[in-house]
Amino acid sequence: MGHGAEMNGCGKCLKYLMFTFNLLSLVGGIVVMAVGIWTCVDHAYMEQLLGTNLYMSAAYILIATGVVVILISFLGCLGAVKEIKCMLLTYFIVMFGIFVTMLVGGILGYAFRSNVAVSMRTRMYSSLGEYGITRVLRCCGVEGFDGYRIWRTENRNFNSNSQVPLSCCQKIWTSGPIGSTGLVNSGLLNTGQMDMAGQSYMPCQGSPNSNTAYLTGCYDKGLEAVKDQAAIVGGVGIGIAFVTLMGMIFSMALFNMIK
Repeated sequence: MGHGAEMNGCGKCLKYLMFTFNLLSLVGGIVVMAVGIWTCVDHAYMEQLLGTNLYMSAAYILIATGVVVILISFLGCLGAVKEIKCMLLTYFIVMFGIFVTMLVGGILGYAFRSNVAVSMRTRMYSSLGEYGITRVLRCCGVEGFDGYRIWRTENRNFNSNSQVPLSCCQKIWTSGPIGSTGLVNSGLLNTGQMDMAGQSYMPCQGSPNSNTAYLTGCYDKGLEAVKDQAAIVGGVGIGIAFVTLMGMIFSMALFNMIK
């Protein structure tokens, strides 16, 4: 019961087409899971940048979706080859659920895209003194290094001649030994300044310029990073949605052909 009789040439062609699309779907599931893991590992700073845990939640959903797609694609392959109707029906229902979820997620993401920009700008202004994002994105201030006029008035412990914090200075990647003055001998400049973690930077605090400091604002850099990440996730999502849709069509066609 539920197994098909000998199929004609059209049925066999449909069966192997579905098998092929399920292989593509399985590969796509692996890609989605990998993108989710990559997002968690390499782009965790986005959560701090956006001021919400929705970003990491989306990454976890990607991982879970990838696992489900991998498992259901295997089920679809087996159902197509063995011509088992209950497997094909289960495959269709689960794939339909995934397709609807991705469609709703894409619509919501597009609808709230402007809210993300506003939230990110607000978050950045409220966390001007947290320099982790500045180092990661290689930026300075929210709109640019001029925004650190506020920083200069609020940080009395720093040298009054400093225009920007050390995190706005460009990193020195090839450095020599620390000199007696507490500066670092550099292959790029004669001296560089070192932070408490041992990372050396260009001496830019007194007079920041394009050769020694990051002058682009963190808002523009952050928005660019979010758009790049969204483009990757969106591209993968569109690809999976297409394969999922074709898989549903083939599964129902094959389901109806099995006697």
